[in-house]
Amino acid sequence: MEFSVKVKLFRILLVITALAIIFFATKYAFANLSYLKVDSYLTRWQKTKVVDKLEMQDALTSVDSMLSLHGHFPHYLNVAAKVYEWRAFTHGDDQATYESYLLTAFGYYLKSSQLRSHWPLTWAFMANIKSNLNQLDDDFYYYIDQSIKYGPYTHEVNLQIAKLQLLYWGRLDKLPIKVGLEQIKRALLNNNSVYLLLDYANAIDRSAIVCTVARLNKIERVVRHKSCKP
Repeated sequence: MEFSVKVKLFRILLVITALAIIFFATKYAFANLSYLKVDSYLTRWQKTKVVDKLEMQDALTSVDSMLSLHGHFPHYLNVAAKVYEWRAFTHGDDQATYESYLLTAFGYYLKSSQLRSHWPLTWAFMANIKSNLNQLDDDFYYYIDQSIKYGPYTHEVNLQIAKLQLLYWGRLDKLPIKVGLEQIKRALLNNNSVYLLLDYANAIDRSAIVCTVARLNKIERVVRHKSCKP
């Protein structure tokens, strides 16, 4: 009799375990579906630089669904932050609203950094938001330091920090110039970031700095680029 009870209890435990696995698997699967929809919007906005109002509303709804199902996954938090950065972009003519959405994005990044502190891009994104808010404070420099600490050769980090160095050339008192120049060099050496940095430098009239770094480091494809020709 005692053996029979133990068998029944074991079977009940197996059923409960199986149901729990099914529940969480289904939950995370639905969260992933919402994520894929949001990611497709982010990819399109990045390519076209045009954000449709209906797409934004759908993306926000999907973000809410995604986070309600799996709100402690750092990557999902970063994706949610990106949506709010784009939402801020669409309200650039309203400073208060623009800053409000940037702060919402920052909150998601901050939570992500607390859950996964070794992910370098999160820190770089936080530095970018501080830049967009014109807050070049100690936190801004700390986020830069963290991004370089955890991703010294991550091309996305190199690109982001290189852009900040170019944008604030001569104004980043607490970022040693050699550190900024090294990030520019690494971005120029990477196939995924070299032309993005050249385009950015052209847009803000900082090509001369990038070309000088390329010449000093003998990065010939950059030296030969039209941006670096007299």
